[in-house]
Amino acid sequence: MNENDRLQLEEDLILFLFDRNAIKIGNFTLSSGRKSRFYLDLRILQSYPLYFRKAISLLKDLINSQIGFENFDYICSVPTSGTIFGSALSYELFKPHIYVRKDLKSYGTQKKIEGALEPDSKILFVDDVITTGHSVLSGIESLPNHSVISGVVVLVDRQQGSQDLFDHFALKIKSAIPILRIIKILNENARIDKHEYESIKEEIIEF
Repeated sequence: MNENDRLQLEEDLILFLFDRNAIKIGNFTLSSGRKSRFYLDLRILQSYPLYFRKAISLLKDLINSQIGFENFDYICSVPTSGTIFGSALSYELFKPHIYVRKDLKSYGTQKKIEGALEPDSKILFVDDVITTGHSVLSGIESLPNHSVISGVVVLVDRQQGSQDLFDHFALKIKSAIPILRIIKILNENARIDKHEYESIKEEIIEF
């Protein structure tokens, strides 16, 4: 994918998500307890195949350019929303998919990892949105010690401290659309005003 195509895909997807109220501006409390001026719910994409494919195309392009398809054996996601994107990428790339449960099952086989994971495999973690990074890190720590982490790829990085956490593990987060890019596009297309843009930008820079 050339740069112009990628930038157009990004803009189309960002504006669609905002117009469908999947990018919200206001006052929110995140799952971490943190207060925020914006909220993202990308689960809506599974109901819109055209734009879901745009999102998957952006992730595929990112993986190709920043990771390399040959540099991982498995795609791993963390339920629930990350699994939507991880399983779609698995299908597109002909790579096996596994996912790590947040909590151990209290019934049946009581597995934490779902799927058939071979020893000594290279694993690429995929999620939709990353904020603190704790859920992905918990997933990584749940994998067998002989697993190799090839990278962490997300559709949107909220750019609020997750990379600081992953620096301790020598892992870089690769995002298709950083949040600063999102608010820039929204401001340029009159979806948010200058005050909202500056307010969100200040919140991001604080981290």
